[in-house]
Amino acid sequence: MSNKIYEDTLYNQAQKLRYLNNHNANTRSIYYRVLIRASSLEEEYGKDLYNFNIVEIEQLLSFLNPKTLSSCKVATSTIQRYIRWAIEQGLRTDNTNPLDAMVDKDFMNKFIDQSNELLFSKEDIDNITGRLTNFIDAALVQSIFEGALGKGYSEILNLQFNDIDEANNQITLTNSIEDGQTTTRILKLRDDSNLITLLKKAFEQKTYYKNNGNPSPNNKSDEIKLVDNNYIFRSAALNIKHEDKAHPHMVLRKLKLMSEWFGYPYLTAINLRNSGMLYELYRLYMTYDEIEKEQYDILCDKYNVNKSKVGYYIVSRYKNEFLNLQTLKQIYDIE
Repeated sequence: MSNKIYEDTLYNQAQKLRYLNNHNANTRSIYYRVLIRASSLEEEYGKDLYNFNIVEIEQLLSFLNPKTLSSCKVATSTIQRYIRWAIEQGLRTDNTNPLDAMVDKDFMNKFIDQSNELLFSKEDIDNITGRLTNFIDAALVQSIFEGALGKGYSEILNLQFNDIDEANNQITLTNSIEDGQTTTRILKLRDDSNLITLLKKAFEQKTYYKNNGNPSPNNKSDEIKLVDNNYIFRSAALNIKHEDKAHPHMVLRKLKLMSEWFGYPYLTAINLRNSGMLYELYRLYMTYDEIEKEQYDILCDKYNVNKSKVGYYIVSRYKNEFLNLQTLKQIYDIE
């Protein structure tokens, strides 16, 4: 990035350029986006960001309006590092960094607008599954995030206990296409995946706890007996034949309830799947240090995206919408 890009935009430009030019191009780009947006507040307060107190920093974070915890971490870290550098340079009026004693998850959550969150980080998914009382609910979220979906959620609803291959850390998925036809594929899981553990515990679960285990005074019973069959995801045993697998509406209903419990209005199967694809792209980027056709091919295989001409049109749309380096930088703290 040339200095010309910053002309007439950054407050106290000379110092900002001196700081930015100490970093590589990608890092400069990330830091610049925060510093340029800080300019209006710096003008209002008549001082550089490196002299902001905690109240002024909080106002800046609110102004930045981060959409995810990851993007809030990036913004907070940018401000913290800039102030730390200014202290080392003898620029700040005192030697204390207001953020050093303040930065934790609770602090950052205050500034996150979750009302329009369409993509969830791996940390977000872990937080959701960790707060779910029923293993069936947690396994559902994790399954979609890791690549199981299928037409009409069939890869999920067709999943049975004998489809779990714990020895090889993989599961067999069956997709119901049309006219009774099916296709099968093997989904190889990450080494650090806990999906098989969740699936096994979901299968062992005989009783479902309503309202995520929070008793309701309006219900006579907060526990429901589940159908006893070989499927992982089973319906309530209410006038349902034991050999029947669950209906697709069960998936929709469960995700809708979770979105209400945790305040994520856009917690849908598609957004979970897209979030999983983005996390897989992040892992590929960290492994190969690039995002090229080879990495997208690996991603397509895992998430069952057809690599035909039509399939690549879909991938191209995904690239423009969210499967790109810019979104990775927003959701995951990378440089």
